[in-house]
Amino acid sequence: MSTRDNDREVLLRRLSRERLHVERRALVESAPAVRQHFAHAWAPAERLLTLLDPWPSGLIAYWLGAPAGHVVLASGASAYHPGVYPWQGGQLQGVARIALSDLLDDAAPALRVIGELVDHLLGSGGQGRRLSDGAGTSPELEDVAERLLALVRLGYGPAAPHAYFAWAFSLYWIDRRALNVADPNIERLLRTTLCDERFWAR
Repeated sequence: MSTRDNDREVLLRRLSRERLHVERRALVESAPAVRQHFAHAWAPAERLLTLLDPWPSGLIAYWLGAPAGHVVLASGASAYHPGVYPWQGGQLQGVARIALSDLLDDAAPALRVIGELVDHLLGSGGQGRRLSDGAGTSPELEDVAERLLALVRLGYGPAAPHAYFAWAFSLYWIDRRALNVADPNIERLLRTTLCDERFWAR
Protein backbone atom coordinates (compact mmCIF):
# COMPACT_ATOMS: atom_id res chain seq x y z
CA MET A 1 0.00 0.00 0.00
CA SER A 2 1.35 3.44 -0.96
CA THR A 3 1.79 6.25 1.56
CA ARG A 4 -1.07 8.11 -0.11
CA ASP A 5 -3.39 5.10 0.19
CA ASN A 6 -2.38 4.63 3.82
CA ASP A 7 -3.04 8.31 4.62
CA ARG A 8 -6.42 8.06 2.92
CA GLU A 9 -7.32 4.95 4.91
CA VAL A 10 -6.44 6.80 8.10
CA LEU A 11 -8.70 9.72 7.10
CA LEU A 12 -11.63 7.43 6.32
CA ARG A 13 -11.17 5.58 9.62
CA ARG A 14 -11.17 8.91 11.46
CA LEU A 15 -14.29 9.99 9.60
CA SER A 16 -16.01 6.75 10.54
CA ARG A 17 -15.00 7.07 14.18
CA GLU A 18 -15.60 10.79 14.67
CA ARG A 19 -18.39 11.77 12.29
CA LEU A 20 -20.50 8.69 11.43
CA HIS A 21 -23.17 7.52 13.87
CA VAL A 22 -25.84 4.81 13.73
CA GLU A 23 -29.15 5.00 15.58
CA ARG A 24 -29.44 2.03 17.94
CA ARG A 25 -32.44 0.42 16.26
CA ALA A 26 -31.95 1.78 12.75
CA LEU A 27 -31.58 -1.60 11.06
CA VAL A 28 -34.24 -3.37 13.13
CA GLU A 29 -36.79 -0.64 12.41
CA SER A 30 -36.08 -0.46 8.68
CA ALA A 31 -38.07 -2.20 5.94
CA PRO A 32 -37.51 -5.93 5.34
CA ALA A 33 -35.60 -5.25 2.11
CA VAL A 34 -33.14 -3.09 4.04
CA ARG A 35 -32.69 -5.70 6.79
CA GLN A 36 -32.02 -8.35 4.16
CA HIS A 37 -29.49 -6.16 2.36
CA PHE A 38 -27.29 -5.27 5.34
CA ALA A 39 -25.74 -8.08 7.36
CA HIS A 40 -25.23 -6.05 10.55
CA ALA A 41 -25.88 -2.63 12.09
CA TRP A 42 -22.59 -1.06 10.90
CA ALA A 43 -22.83 -2.40 7.34
CA PRO A 44 -24.64 0.79 6.16
CA ALA A 45 -21.73 2.88 7.48
CA GLU A 46 -19.32 0.69 5.51
CA ARG A 47 -21.47 1.22 2.42
CA LEU A 48 -21.37 5.00 2.95
CA LEU A 49 -17.59 4.96 3.29
CA THR A 50 -17.32 3.23 -0.11
CA LEU A 51 -19.33 6.12 -1.59
CA LEU A 52 -16.95 8.64 -0.02
CA ASP A 53 -13.79 6.77 -1.01
CA PRO A 54 -13.37 8.57 -4.40
CA TRP A 55 -13.41 11.99 -2.73
CA PRO A 56 -10.16 13.98 -2.55
CA SER A 57 -8.30 13.40 0.69
CA GLY A 58 -8.16 17.17 1.12
CA LEU A 59 -11.94 17.43 1.17
CA ILE A 60 -12.23 14.66 3.76
CA ALA A 61 -9.54 16.33 5.89
CA TYR A 62 -11.40 19.63 5.59
CA TRP A 63 -14.59 17.92 6.84
CA LEU A 64 -12.72 16.46 9.80
CA GLY A 65 -11.33 19.88 10.66
CA ALA A 66 -14.70 21.62 10.58
CA PRO A 67 -16.43 22.40 13.90
CA ALA A 68 -19.67 20.76 12.67
CA GLY A 69 -20.70 18.02 10.28
CA HIS A 70 -21.97 14.58 11.24
CA VAL A 71 -23.86 11.77 9.55
CA VAL A 72 -26.52 9.83 11.46
CA LEU A 73 -27.70 6.62 9.82
CA ALA A 74 -31.34 6.04 10.70
CA SER A 75 -34.56 4.27 9.78
CA GLY A 76 -36.47 7.51 9.11
CA ALA A 77 -36.38 9.85 6.13
CA SER A 78 -33.15 11.43 4.92
CA ALA A 79 -32.76 15.16 5.59
CA TYR A 80 -30.10 17.72 6.46
CA HIS A 81 -30.39 19.33 9.91
CA PRO A 82 -28.22 22.47 9.89
CA GLY A 83 -28.58 23.32 13.58
CA VAL A 84 -28.34 21.38 16.82
CA TYR A 85 -29.34 17.72 16.64
CA PRO A 86 -30.06 15.83 19.88
CA TRP A 87 -27.94 12.70 20.15
CA GLN A 88 -27.72 10.18 23.00
CA GLY A 89 -28.10 12.68 25.80
CA GLY A 90 -25.92 15.27 24.09
CA GLN A 91 -26.02 17.08 20.78
CA LEU A 92 -24.38 17.21 17.37
CA GLN A 93 -24.05 20.26 15.13
CA GLY A 94 -24.94 20.03 11.45
CA VAL A 95 -26.27 16.54 10.78
CA ALA A 96 -26.97 14.72 7.53
CA ARG A 97 -29.57 12.18 8.63
CA ILE A 98 -29.49 9.31 6.13
CA ALA A 99 -32.16 6.63 5.83
CA LEU A 100 -30.66 3.17 5.47
CA SER A 101 -33.01 2.60 2.54
CA ASP A 102 -31.22 5.43 0.69
CA LEU A 103 -27.98 3.45 0.81
CA LEU A 104 -29.22 0.56 -1.30
CA ASP A 105 -28.61 0.36 -5.05
CA ASP A 106 -29.39 4.01 -5.84
CA ALA A 107 -27.38 6.13 -3.42
CA ALA A 108 -28.34 9.45 -5.05
CA PRO A 109 -30.76 10.49 -2.24
CA ALA A 110 -28.10 9.86 0.41
CA LEU A 111 -25.40 11.74 -1.48
CA ARG A 112 -27.70 14.71 -2.07
CA VAL A 113 -28.16 15.10 1.69
CA ILE A 114 -24.39 14.72 2.19
CA GLY A 115 -24.04 17.40 -0.49
CA GLU A 116 -26.15 19.76 1.63
CA LEU A 117 -23.82 19.11 4.54
CA VAL A 118 -20.71 19.75 2.44
CA ASP A 119 -22.29 22.95 1.09
CA HIS A 120 -22.71 24.20 4.67
CA LEU A 121 -19.23 23.14 5.77
CA LEU A 122 -17.56 24.89 2.82
CA GLY A 123 -19.52 28.08 3.41
CA SER A 124 -19.00 28.50 7.13
CA GLY A 125 -17.81 25.30 8.75
CA GLY A 126 -21.47 24.39 9.23
CA GLN A 127 -22.18 27.36 11.50
CA GLY A 128 -23.62 30.01 9.21
CA ARG A 129 -23.98 30.60 5.49
CA ARG A 130 -23.43 27.97 2.82
CA LEU A 131 -21.21 27.93 -0.24
CA SER A 132 -24.39 28.17 -2.32
CA ASP A 133 -25.24 31.37 -0.42
CA GLY A 134 -22.06 32.91 -1.84
CA ALA A 135 -19.93 32.28 1.26
CA GLY A 136 -16.64 30.43 1.72
CA THR A 137 -14.22 29.81 4.56
CA SER A 138 -11.25 30.86 2.41
CA PRO A 139 -10.70 33.19 -0.56
CA GLU A 140 -10.45 30.15 -2.83
CA LEU A 141 -13.82 28.82 -1.64
CA GLU A 142 -15.37 32.29 -1.94
CA ASP A 143 -14.28 32.28 -5.58
CA VAL A 144 -15.90 28.86 -6.09
CA ALA A 145 -19.08 30.21 -4.47
CA GLU A 146 -19.22 33.19 -6.84
CA ARG A 147 -18.75 30.96 -9.86
CA LEU A 148 -21.37 28.53 -8.54
CA LEU A 149 -24.00 31.25 -8.19
CA ALA A 150 -23.27 32.47 -11.72
CA LEU A 151 -23.97 28.94 -12.98
CA VAL A 152 -27.21 28.69 -10.99
CA ARG A 153 -28.52 31.68 -12.95
CA LEU A 154 -27.97 29.84 -16.25
CA GLY A 155 -30.81 27.48 -15.32
CA TYR A 156 -29.42 24.07 -16.29
CA GLY A 157 -30.18 22.50 -12.91
CA PRO A 158 -32.47 23.12 -9.92
CA ALA A 159 -33.30 26.81 -9.56
CA ALA A 160 -32.61 27.05 -5.80
CA PRO A 161 -28.85 27.41 -5.10
CA HIS A 162 -28.86 24.91 -2.20
CA ALA A 163 -30.64 22.29 -4.29
CA TYR A 164 -28.41 23.04 -7.30
CA PHE A 165 -25.21 22.37 -5.37
CA ALA A 166 -26.54 19.19 -3.73
CA TRP A 167 -27.76 17.91 -7.12
CA ALA A 168 -24.51 18.64 -8.94
CA PHE A 169 -22.18 17.45 -6.19
CA SER A 170 -24.00 14.15 -5.71
CA LEU A 171 -24.37 13.46 -9.44
CA TYR A 172 -20.66 14.15 -9.97
CA TRP A 173 -19.81 11.08 -7.86
CA ILE A 174 -22.64 8.89 -9.15
CA ASP A 175 -22.53 9.59 -12.90
CA ARG A 176 -20.11 12.31 -13.91
CA ARG A 177 -20.85 11.79 -17.60
CA ALA A 178 -24.56 12.42 -16.99
CA LEU A 179 -23.71 15.61 -15.10
CA ASN A 180 -21.49 16.75 -17.96
CA VAL A 181 -24.35 16.24 -20.41
CA ALA A 182 -26.87 18.03 -18.19
CA ASP A 183 -24.61 20.91 -17.14
CA PRO A 184 -21.03 20.85 -18.46
CA ASN A 185 -20.14 24.09 -16.70
CA ILE A 186 -20.80 22.81 -13.19
CA GLU A 187 -19.10 19.50 -14.01
CA ARG A 188 -16.00 21.45 -15.06
CA LEU A 189 -16.13 23.68 -11.97
CA LEU A 190 -16.34 20.70 -9.61
CA ARG A 191 -13.70 18.73 -11.53
CA THR A 192 -11.16 21.56 -11.30
CA THR A 193 -11.91 22.69 -7.73
CA LEU A 194 -13.74 20.83 -4.97
CA CYS A 195 -13.37 17.37 -6.51
CA ASP A 196 -9.70 17.80 -7.44
CA GLU A 197 -6.93 16.87 -5.00
CA ARG A 198 -4.74 19.64 -6.44
CA PHE A 199 -7.27 22.29 -5.37
CA TRP A 200 -7.00 21.15 -1.74
CA ALA A 201 -3.21 20.89 -1.95
CA ARG A 202 -3.12 24.61 -2.79
